[in-house]
Amino acid sequence: MKAYKSILILLLGLTSCNIFTGPDPSSDPIGIFNRIWKDFDETYALIDLKMGQLTPPTTWNDEYTKYSARISPGMGDETLFQVCCDMLKDLNDSHVYLLSPFRAFNSGGRFDTANNEPFSLQVIKNNYLAESGTATPDGMFVYGTFTAKPTIGYIYIAGFAKGETEIGSQDWVKAIDSIINSLSSTTALIVDIRGNRGGLQANVDYIANRFASAERDYVEVRTKNGTGRNDFSSSITHTIKPEGTRYTKPIILLTNKQTISGGEWFTLALRSQPHVTHAGSTSAGAFSLSLERQLANGWIYSVSVQKVTDMDGACYEGVGIAPPILTANSAVNIASNIDDQLGNALTLVP
Repeated sequence: MKAYKSILILLLGLTSCNIFTGPDPSSDPIGIFNRIWKDFDETYALIDLKMGQLTPPTTWNDEYTKYSARISPGMGDETLFQVCCDMLKDLNDSHVYLLSPFRAFNSGGRFDTANNEPFSLQVIKNNYLAESGTATPDGMFVYGTFTAKPTIGYIYIAGFAKGETEIGSQDWVKAIDSIINSLSSTTALIVDIRGNRGGLQANVDYIANRFASAERDYVEVRTKNGTGRNDFSSSITHTIKPEGTRYTKPIILLTNKQTISGGEWFTLALRSQPHVTHAGSTSAGAFSLSLERQLANGWIYSVSVQKVTDMDGACYEGVGIAPPILTANSAVNIASNIDDQLGNALTLVP
């Protein structure tokens, strides 16, 4: 199950989260449905925002009326699961999932391969990078220069946590310093986080700080700490600041729809820097820490408990961060070893 998680781990306000626990309701269909609806009603930090994004806008109470009408006492597990999925799908949140022994569901469609944008790291290694680039042994970084433009550097970052969970050493991030040092003679850099699966906040900060020319606040976070709609903690600000071996020449940051969670925090951090240009396509739109719950029948689900905004107050949940320079990849071109997004990024650097 850990493989399905969007892993942006923010150790914020967790001590207060025991207010959300309580006795399990009945394991019959209406009990299971009511438990999910009520937990999201009281705990989900984005409920009003998400209901406002629907067409037409609605309320969570209206969602209850709509979907509870499909619940019956003798319905089977798979039918019940589908009703719950249909309700959670309206949240369009890639940090919300429902897992059962027979099926896994993600509200934002992360488990649906049809939602993936065309991207191939192998195409980049075989057709764009000099000598196919260099990969760190753990595969978290691929880096090098371009055959056609040897003065331009390239760094691909697979995620911000190593492996399927956050357990274990995270020393892999320290490789970024030697990677940047190896590219110090380049005149510009493309940092590619397309498909970045997110990870630990400490790793986001560690790597982002290597691309900082100035200290800048980049997000504010408020964590749900009560059952009322407006029960939130005070805001906590996150900051990017120059640290370690740094690269502050022109940078093109590439994102796509599979750039999620910690990858999106990294995007906001780098967008605060004057030497960074954001290109590619719009990110996934899932920023919040999610907490996992278990239902009385053994099913697992997650609830997003934070509201994350940029320093102008903009919340990108459900919509993603759109680059000022938008380029789409096509499956046909990827099959022909052409990465349109990367090709466009190369035209943006000197």
